[in-house]
Amino acid sequence: MKQLSPGILEIVEELSPLVRKFASSDYGIAVGGAHAKGVDDTASDLDLYLFAEEVLTCDNRRRETTDFSSRISHVICWGEDDPFEQGGTDFEYEVGKVECWLRHIDVIEGSIAEGLKGIVRCDRVTWTPNGFYNHCALSDVDSMVVIDDPTGMLAHWKAAIAVYPSRLRGRIISTHLDAARFWPANFHYDSAIQRQDVIYTTSIVQQVLHNLVQVLFAVNEVYFPGDKKMDGALARLDRLPVRLAERMRGLIWPGEAASVAVLKGQQADLQALLAETESLVEATPI
Repeated sequence: MKQLSPGILEIVEELSPLVRKFASSDYGIAVGGAHAKGVDDTASDLDLYLFAEEVLTCDNRRRETTDFSSRISHVICWGEDDPFEQGGTDFEYEVGKVECWLRHIDVIEGSIAEGLKGIVRCDRVTWTPNGFYNHCALSDVDSMVVIDDPTGMLAHWKAAIAVYPSRLRGRIISTHLDAARFWPANFHYDSAIQRQDVIYTTSIVQQVLHNLVQVLFAVNEVYFPGDKKMDGALARLDRLPVRLAERMRGLIWPGEAASVAVLKGQQADLQALLAETESLVEATPI
């Protein structure tokens, strides 16, 4: 099991009784995010996960949090109370930001079941630029550090997704590789380059890169963790196009004024990354 730093573990132990109060049914508590993945830095918040069938309303969670400790401030609660699917209670606590993410047990179990069947969904939400994929929940479960699991539910979830599902791998690769192939040689991309339509070409570049990233995580049988800290996440994958992160940064931020030559260079780089990704897929058949 991943180890939390002593300082973070101490804070988690202090706050766990509060998080338990949020649940009014069977529950499980874990640490997620950067601290669970071992990629935290000085700007990282502390992510506490609560999984339950029933939780206190926003108003009651806010009151419990405020009353819990004088060291807590700036309490924010969000999410629908009825029906409860997910919500949160976030606050400042001594050393920094704490985010408590509350999710209904059925939501996670549904995501796991979909992942095992190879079903991929993406919900368009404001808080993540490329949408929230149902299989990101599998990444959360895989990386989280279990704190309190009285019924063994969290351990059961971890065991269920310990091996990357072959159906999920196949579906992600086929879906996102098809999408990545759409733009690099497309006439409308060519015409946008000739017009130096930078806003449009930039959106094309970002869309293609996102689809290639999805393919590469699936090729490596690693659950896609979300958009943040992508350089580090990609660096931990074994099978990648050469100098991938460097090339992606160059595509997103060329460092020079847009011209037809610069935009055509981006297009050529996209085509090369696509070809290298296709080769990796062919070398590891679905």
